[in-house]
Amino acid sequence: MRGLSGALVRISALFLAVVGCDRALGPDGAATAGDIQLSIEDAAQILAPVSSLPNDLGIAEAALDLWIDYTLLAWVANQDGALDELNVSTIVAQERSRQLVLQLREQVIQIDTVITDDALRAAFDEAPPGEEIRARHILVSVPASATAEQQASLRALAEEIRERAIGGEDFGSLAEQYSDDPGSAIEGGDLGFFGRGMMVAPFEAAAFALESGGISDVIQSPFGLHVIRLEERRGPALEDIAEDYRVQLQEEREMVAESMYIAQIEEPANVRIGEGAIALVREISESPEDRLSSGEGSRPLAIWTTGELLAEEYREFVSGQPREIQQQIAVVQDAQLEAMLHDLARDRLLLEEVRKAGIEMTEEEEEAIAADVLDQYILIAGFLGVDSLEVEEGSNLAETISREARALLGRLVANEVDIIPLGLLALPLRSRYEPRMGDDAAGRIVARVAELREGSGPDTLDLSQPPGLTPIAPLSEPPSDAEPAP
Repeated sequence: MRGLSGALVRISALFLAVVGCDRALGPDGAATAGDIQLSIEDAAQILAPVSSLPNDLGIAEAALDLWIDYTLLAWVANQDGALDELNVSTIVAQERSRQLVLQLREQVIQIDTVITDDALRAAFDEAPPGEEIRARHILVSVPASATAEQQASLRALAEEIRERAIGGEDFGSLAEQYSDDPGSAIEGGDLGFFGRGMMVAPFEAAAFALESGGISDVIQSPFGLHVIRLEERRGPALEDIAEDYRVQLQEEREMVAESMYIAQIEEPANVRIGEGAIALVREISESPEDRLSSGEGSRPLAIWTTGELLAEEYREFVSGQPREIQQQIAVVQDAQLEAMLHDLARDRLLLEEVRKAGIEMTEEEEEAIAADVLDQYILIAGFLGVDSLEVEEGSNLAETISREARALLGRLVANEVDIIPLGLLALPLRSRYEPRMGDDAAGRIVARVAELREGSGPDTLDLSQPPGLTPIAPLSEPPSDAEPAP
């Protein structure tokens, strides 16, 4: 349901993964994940062979972030009891609220989703899904500086062109002679096939309203004056898509009903942003671990008729988000923060409705949610191939994970494996194992990649080894198989 997940979705859209820097790694250290470490040279040797990959800070930072998350994921997937040590309460609470609101949705949104065959045909005829048209047009540009007299003259020209086309003159020849659209004029005004939403609104409305061979009135758009001729239509027959289209219409009806229900809750609540709330949100987001004074904590950030969102409640909320999200909340535009606060208020309003409806969740259901969250770690680890690693004789689990994580990163940057962002699943991993990134690690990786690609470094790139398999010397003793990384 849009309401409950709105704040989280909006915040997650701001996500840019950056891990805190730590000078203790030394000049050769890029990052650590527990006691498993990656050096600047390792990272550069992984990135450099992929010549299509830009050599910039963003790529280097993203690579380090993926290495950290996937290394920690491999550790918990292969270490007995490590999953049980993760604190996933924040994720469970969010999923619990989401499921409660879904139950509310099923109770209060009662609509007729049965769509008869006649209704299906009527909807299809009005706006056929997947329909495309092929059209030609002639554009008469109207400069912004044109006087009223010049505008009238240009419209008269467009009307004359239209009359000549209606009279039987070849539309393509007229386009080649008169159209100010250089891209299509040389093609006789032919725009090829396009669907709805691909052209400016007045042009699209006029073009889709035509019958094949029909010529439009003179249409004005931000680009100027258009004369349009429809060449042909194409799209699937209703018989071929009937059931999928029926489901689509049902979902659209549900979305409309849901939006109406949320509006009925929000409008009388009169949600508004508290005075000075945006500045306080930025301050809290920069250091959510800092306790607020009683006065600051009781300041309302969002207010509605039946309640308010206090600064201390927001601090608790943002404390449960990844550090990367906290950092981004602190720097986005005011309008985005206002929208986020409105979303949080909507979440609270919906949960109030849950309580009014007497909807609850059993302890067993909450335990099932927690189990499902932990299962996600194993599922992702399995997809990435780091869920059942075999420790070779003479090695240990940390060394095996170090090797496999570098190999996986090599496959990821080479686009051989799909990237799966862990999102909020990364938070318990990072909270448990406290990863660190070396001071200016990304910048030093970029510099080393440049050396390797130019062949000017003291040890140039060795293309005989697959990316990610370059051996490294550990920066500290890795943990034994029986001890989890701290």
